[in-house]
Amino acid sequence: MTRPVLIIQHVPWEKPALLGETLTADGIDWARRIVLDSHNPTDLPPLESLSGIAILGGPMGALDFEEHPGLALEAALVRAAVDADVPLVGICLGHQIVAAALGATLHPGVAHEIGVGDVSILVDDPVFGPAGSSQPVLHWHGDVVDAPAGATVLASTPLTPNQAFRIGTTVFGTQFHLEVDRPTLDEWLGIPAMANDLDPAVRATIGADFDRVENDLRALATSAFGEFAAAVHHRG
Repeated sequence: MTRPVLIIQHVPWEKPALLGETLTADGIDWARRIVLDSHNPTDLPPLESLSGIAILGGPMGALDFEEHPGLALEAALVRAAVDADVPLVGICLGHQIVAAALGATLHPGVAHEIGVGDVSILVDDPVFGPAGSSQPVLHWHGDVVDAPAGATVLASTPLTPNQAFRIGTTVFGTQFHLEVDRPTLDEWLGIPAMANDLDPAVRATIGADFDRVENDLRALATSAFGEFAAAVHHRG
């Protein structure tokens, strides 16, 4: 029987959404845990009890260890998971946590990208498609992170060179929000902490922009999270 996937959440409104939907459809149990303000490593389950780990987004910085000590616990778990070849996915803040935990440099506040836009695909990839193509995604970030040593950068924008990366067959990160469906976006737009990030012009169009490419966004998420699910089943 496949061991469960741990999904690390940072704030109530940044939920698994399409990630959880895909795992459930693949018959994989998963559980959410918030350890943001914990100092205790035992608040995270032992690595050997997990078949995979996903780390979601949040408004804090990946290196804000003093304010949120649980981020250091997450970074330690990332390093242990990579050493043990445990499948690992990071999304937005999670992408930054994974990369920074593996030695990459974080650049706070240098790329305010919010809204639907395209990423350029840099290499042929089973999830993103051929090099030279583009994919629509939902951006919502200010910080960016370099790719860690040994990673292949898969997608980029002019403001964010590392929009997605892989390490081998078990580590995958995206700066953009693969997990978001329309109900999640609607919830975000009702959260002041999220809505206050929006330029008025983006606020006026983001719903229609999302609806226009929703099928493409869902297809990309299904492909990416389906690959994660396959790796989880392989670990067992």
